[in-house]
Amino acid sequence: MWCDSDIVEVLRNSVPYYLVVALPLLILISPVPVVDAAAEFTVYRLQQYDLHGSAHGSRSSLVNVEARTLDAPSLARRCVLARLTDLTPSLYQQLISQGAAALLVLLPSNLLGLSEDQQKLVHDVEEAMLDSDTQIAVYLAFETKELTEIYEAVRTSTNTDSASSAAAAMMSSLSSDGYQIVVGGSQSKLITDMSIANVQGKLSGYGIEEQLPTIAVVAHYDAFGAAPELSWGGDSNGSGVVILLELARILSRLYSSPRTHPRLNVAFLLSGGGYINYQGSKRFLEDHLDASDSPLLSETHFTLCLDTLGNSNTLRLHVSKRPRETSPGHNFYQALEEAGKASGVEVEMVHRKINLQEDTQAWEHEKYSMRRLPAFTLSRLTGPKTGERGTILDTTESVDIDSLTRNTAVVVNALLRHIYNTSIDGILDDGLAVTRGSVASWIDMISSQPRSPQLLAGKNNPLVNTLHQVLMRYTSEARVTYVKADKRDPEWAFYDVTRSVMAAYAVKPAAFDFLLTLAILSYLGVIYMFLQYFHMVYAFMARLTTPQKVKSH
Repeated sequence: MWCDSDIVEVLRNSVPYYLVVALPLLILISPVPVVDAAAEFTVYRLQQYDLHGSAHGSRSSLVNVEARTLDAPSLARRCVLARLTDLTPSLYQQLISQGAAALLVLLPSNLLGLSEDQQKLVHDVEEAMLDSDTQIAVYLAFETKELTEIYEAVRTSTNTDSASSAAAAMMSSLSSDGYQIVVGGSQSKLITDMSIANVQGKLSGYGIEEQLPTIAVVAHYDAFGAAPELSWGGDSNGSGVVILLELARILSRLYSSPRTHPRLNVAFLLSGGGYINYQGSKRFLEDHLDASDSPLLSETHFTLCLDTLGNSNTLRLHVSKRPRETSPGHNFYQALEEAGKASGVEVEMVHRKINLQEDTQAWEHEKYSMRRLPAFTLSRLTGPKTGERGTILDTTESVDIDSLTRNTAVVVNALLRHIYNTSIDGILDDGLAVTRGSVASWIDMISSQPRSPQLLAGKNNPLVNTLHQVLMRYTSEARVTYVKADKRDPEWAFYDVTRSVMAAYAVKPAAFDFLLTLAILSYLGVIYMFLQYFHMVYAFMARLTTPQKVKSH
């Protein structure tokens, strides 16, 4: 039979010691299931670009901080999770001033479901995000069930900061999970040698081309929004591109027939860089006005710019200088009024002088007006800064195809009335009429990809190539020209990292780690004391259990 010392040595040095100590530790630190501990989802980064020496958007793309919601008392060095409908320009500026490290904006799955007031608020938030630059990383993501659960968990954890008592805050903190938000990869970098494409073609009138007047039809094909990957531009300016392509399709048939071949040239320009001060039109003007061998714009009736023409029964002709009553521009306006009246569309003229103090032009026609060319922009909008241009809410689904079809027919009819100076009855027979199917097919083509300028850069972009092929089919001398920023003093510049993968890791708060450490140390201390003084405990227990001898008398 073992003696007391033998039992103590076994407990001190053999297998039971490790079982007593290690087994509970393994249970405590056993990992939680991976599904509950981490999640990954696609996020879209806020625009980052420079224009005329001013920085815009987010300057950072890396994130590795703990998550908080907007109602947290402290946002310093945290990634703030906020629903789009809860964010305001003042709150955005507030989280920047409080030193937040990142912002994740949760977008509703159905952007079309927002009320008019909510849409107006979103426009204001986008403007606040893009007007100035910030050092924090800003991302947008569509709210999924998984992201909703993460948001609610973070909000619950955030609310412990304002608990009624320290004990309540401690208990709530220990029972809830926090999240570490991580976006890895490399920091965003300048896109070098970025080019912007112009796609142009023309239809030559009957006679000596150089001696004929010209009408230029212009529409910028790019789009803009808070995030490049969410810039679909269904109305602004997908609708303008649709009308230009429909005009090219119809006029190509009329110009190919000797019976309907007018004595007028028509130039078509799908310009790039519309949202960076119309860089495509600037280059187009330089090529055709400053070059001695290009007389295309030397005798111009007018330049018609098309911008945001869907979803309304009112069309507005924005001008920098009112056309004289006998001018071609005034004649076109009258033809537009007549065509609109016949289709139930109200037409009005909006006069706005060019503000020479601003670095950027409000409308594309201002580029042409500044070069003393008659020009105007046709749009449904009352002004250039209504918020409906350059927004992530301008999706393809937001375009009313019926309204766009009607407005396209009004523009086509008005231009044909001006070109032929007569009624167009009978001209649009034989399949030349504007149809809903034709307009829908153009919209599907233009919305094949998001159209922020940096996503269309390069000389082999599929959308640019498609637009070139369409103009090659309907016009002559169709070609693509490229615009690059001056390397010494660039007017514009864009940066990469437009989308990324964000990871959210479930973590316990620091207080939980501290208390867990104390619990482990206390447990080990109890075990240590038990083993050191086991012989005394054993002797004491032995005395209690050993029967005492009865004394004899």
